[in-house]
Amino acid sequence: MKTYRRGLSPEDKKGIVIFAAGAALLITLLCFVLWVIRSPEKQYDKHTLCNESLPRHAQQLLIIDVSDALSAHQRHFLRRHISGLLTSAKENDRFSIFVLDDHYNGLSDPVIDLCKPRSAEDVSSLTANRTFVEDLYRERFEQPLEAAIARAVNGHAQPVSPIYEALSDVASLDRIDPRAEDVSLTIVSDMIQNSRAGSVFSSGPAAIEKLPPIDLRRARTTVFWLDRAKYRRYQTDALASSWENYLGSVSRFEQLERVRD
Repeated sequence: MKTYRRGLSPEDKKGIVIFAAGAALLITLLCFVLWVIRSPEKQYDKHTLCNESLPRHAQQLLIIDVSDALSAHQRHFLRRHISGLLTSAKENDRFSIFVLDDHYNGLSDPVIDLCKPRSAEDVSSLTANRTFVEDLYRERFEQPLEAAIARAVNGHAQPVSPIYEALSDVASLDRIDPRAEDVSLTIVSDMIQNSRAGSVFSSGPAAIEKLPPIDLRRARTTVFWLDRAKYRRYQTDALASSWENYLGSVSRFEQLERVRD
């Protein structure tokens, strides 16, 4: 007795094709979701917003001298300068702001230490929630940075001005990001060194010439010299020259720019 095997009907074949296509679509969708979730762009630190899976082009490291209050013009100058840095910064660039602090007799804990996240304009609505990205940028980066700058520029008179100690702390406390391709160190100060390491009030420019060496060779250094009428007799060209020579010996010194009172 012969047995005949019945082949698949056209309807069966059509059903298999539809099922296979649906399964392939589902697998593709799951792979896409997994890729989005595990994308390097998602791997950022929830506190600093820094992404260790992406390159870091630059670190902007600012030390603001709050041993005396800044004038209205100096506050405006500093805000405009930092605003320019923000505009030109790339995603994942780091902003680290410190103040000279008589409590620490050197560098404070970071006033702010954040990496710049993407803004809503930089993302595709297909792969990211633009509202989430916008809120992250504004609430976790832009607003805290603005608040930190406001606190930093509203300083009060202090008995010491540990400029050298703050610079030494940058090196000894590893405040320079090792992953940053370019490091810019900006010192905002009247540059009147006054601490146990040396005092311009008692020794003049010689106080700077006798400071011990430190290693800031990775940093391009700029000084915004805050002119102060009450210190005019100390803020001489000789003092500026001493600081230029010292910073040139320990870092990649670029310029000293005076900011009027």
